[in-house]
Amino acid sequence: MSDLTNGGGGGPGEPSLTPEGSLNYGGETDSLLTEAGPTSAVEELDGGDMTGASKEQDPATAAAETAGTSSVASAAGDSTASLVYSFAKKVVTVGIIYFVGYMGWSVAWLITPVILSVARDQWRTKNETRRNVAKASALANDKDVILARLGDLPAWVFFPDVERCEWLNRILKQVWPNANFFAKNLIKESIEPNIQQALAGYKLNGFKFDRMILGTIPPRIGGVKVYDKNVSRNEIIMDLDLFYAGDCDINFSLSGLRGGIKDFQIHGTVRVIMKPLISQMPLVGGLQIFFLNNPNIDFNLVGVVDLLDMPGLSDILRKIIVEQVAAIMVLPNKLPIILNDGVPALSLKMPEPEGVLRIHVVEAKDLMKKDIGVLGKGKSDPYTIVSVGAQQFRTQTIDNTVNPKWDYWCEAFVHAESGQYLQIVVNDKDNTGEDELLGR
Repeated sequence: MSDLTNGGGGGPGEPSLTPEGSLNYGGETDSLLTEAGPTSAVEELDGGDMTGASKEQDPATAAAETAGTSSVASAAGDSTASLVYSFAKKVVTVGIIYFVGYMGWSVAWLITPVILSVARDQWRTKNETRRNVAKASALANDKDVILARLGDLPAWVFFPDVERCEWLNRILKQVWPNANFFAKNLIKESIEPNIQQALAGYKLNGFKFDRMILGTIPPRIGGVKVYDKNVSRNEIIMDLDLFYAGDCDINFSLSGLRGGIKDFQIHGTVRVIMKPLISQMPLVGGLQIFFLNNPNIDFNLVGVVDLLDMPGLSDILRKIIVEQVAAIMVLPNKLPIILNDGVPALSLKMPEPEGVLRIHVVEAKDLMKKDIGVLGKGKSDPYTIVSVGAQQFRTQTIDNTVNPKWDYWCEAFVHAESGQYLQIVVNDKDNTGEDELLGR
């Protein structure tokens, strides 16, 4: 490196820099570029004889030139096709507008389909975003989940008494392939007959599950909370924050049409009670597994019945699935598992409630006006649904008012004082379509 300096002389056969900045080789200055100039040098090199190595590169160069010509031609063809498609699209759009004007139809014939299409796209985009976030949370570890949206974070981030349980998630991942057979029998024997009966009320017959594959993505436990206060000595109580956003593949037939369920997701708090504690192995007589409240359930319909995947229509199937899950394992319903033959099954299947909650729904004020009248002023037909776990109570419907007074009383059993909550939803009764939400 020290030899390549201005004024420094190199050894024989070594290059060096002269004070003028030209390159010396063996003591003689290369005057090719200085005397003939860059253009002459290039012409001389191009016009001279080529070496054997250069001749071997001729076919590759020719192939590259041919490929470049083909790429240009292909790009030109794509540009022409895009131009033709754009022209045809504009012609069709202008033609439809002209036809509507020629027939003297209202502009609503154009605006209404556009509004419905935009609303459908927005609804699908919103659901797809929520499903993707939930699926990413199921696949990633908790450190990655922290970077997700705040509403999708696991419970241990918010509550200091909720602990992480990555060890349990690893166990679930290991045993998940073996759970497919158990889930298939449970769905086929317990859930399918109830769905058939519920759909019959909507004049939809012939429902049957054809194939059920749970996929490779297991449920994920976001956190575990074990109670050590106000708990009997004869039991262990813990809550699990359950997420499932798997890649299950469920096919079914309905009224002769085939469809499927994909992107099935469920999120809720699962309580596990281990009771009674015994002096024999496995030290626990049985398990009670149940959701404290109705879980959040979402899914996508595929196949021919994808037409049902619209707001208001797919809610029929979603409502039925939620009801069936509630009938199996949402309080006061529990999924019992007996671990010792000496434990009576009645103590696990039908436990006594902790108490009774009396509810009085009095009135509501200044509700939204969902029913638009002829003069632009409308009212609502409100009613209220009160839920405590799987127990639901409905008030009467008060027509044409935004300040309803129900004065409704109901009583609900409380099986878990800590964890259960009361949910009140106010809807507007619509005789021509889906009931609309007024508040919750």
